[in-house]
Amino acid sequence: MNTPSVRPRWEDLPNDVRANVQARLGSPVVEVSYPEGGFTPGLALRLRCADRSEVFLKAADLALPMASHYRAEAVVGEHLPSVIAPELWWSVESHGWIVNAFEAVLGGEPELRPGPADLPGVLDVVGSLERELTPCPAPVGEAGETLSLLAGHWERLAAAPAGPDAWRTARRAWLTEMDDRDLLVKAAAGDTLVHCDLRADNMLVDAERVRVLGGSWSGVGGCGVLRPSADPCRSQPGQSGGRARSARTGVAGGRSESREHVRGGDHRLLSWHQVHGPGGGLGAYRGRAAQAGRRWIDYRLS
Repeated sequence: MNTPSVRPRWEDLPNDVRANVQARLGSPVVEVSYPEGGFTPGLALRLRCADRSEVFLKAADLALPMASHYRAEAVVGEHLPSVIAPELWWSVESHGWIVNAFEAVLGGEPELRPGPADLPGVLDVVGSLERELTPCPAPVGEAGETLSLLAGHWERLAAAPAGPDAWRTARRAWLTEMDDRDLLVKAAAGDTLVHCDLRADNMLVDAERVRVLGGSWSGVGGCGVLRPSADPCRSQPGQSGGRARSARTGVAGGRSESREHVRGGDHRLLSWHQVHGPGGGLGAYRGRAAQAGRRWIDYRLS
């Protein structure tokens, strides 16, 4: 995914912060590389040291609002097994910055369309979230509080000057039924540590398996959002793509009626931010995901 953010470089970190990181690494840094993608303006880089060890660093200025997400990711990261996510080695707040150090995993973003070899691994890791993280091992808030933010966007879209388009008008009854905060909170209830922002660029395929990234939007509950990828699923129900369809726009865990509310709410959130959000790479992603959500709703109601 393209990023609208300009990320800091290694040399942009304050000298004292870099010295602290260097001391923890225990070997001089000899190479710095920068991954592509991401939507936040925080530092993200891979360091290779003279002893051939490598580490992946994420860092943010504590004066920025997004620093709270880096703190949350550190809290959750302590409780994620390596079969699910890259290992969190340490987290430190130093001289006005938070720095999280992770196991450096080589790999790329999985392909979620039906057919590619990545899809079984994605389905396996989504299933492992429930198996490995129940009961919830981390001190996090309720997933329902996060997912409740999905509610209300149908009313906002309908009340906008342009009004609802023909597609939303045709689906009005279903959208209105799903647009209920209390139902979303109830739908999310459970005792699993769930990831509320699963999408392709928050997963990584290495040589052995798929692993999950970006745990800052996590909570205790019964289901979390697995957001659709850019290219909507076109396979027929009952074929291999039918399983892909449920993974691409679905949730991990939860009852079927619960998943309906979360999926519908996520589509409306993406649609709202597609129109009223910041634009750029993030806006383009939301637009593609919203279109994939429409296709899922059409399939669901057909």
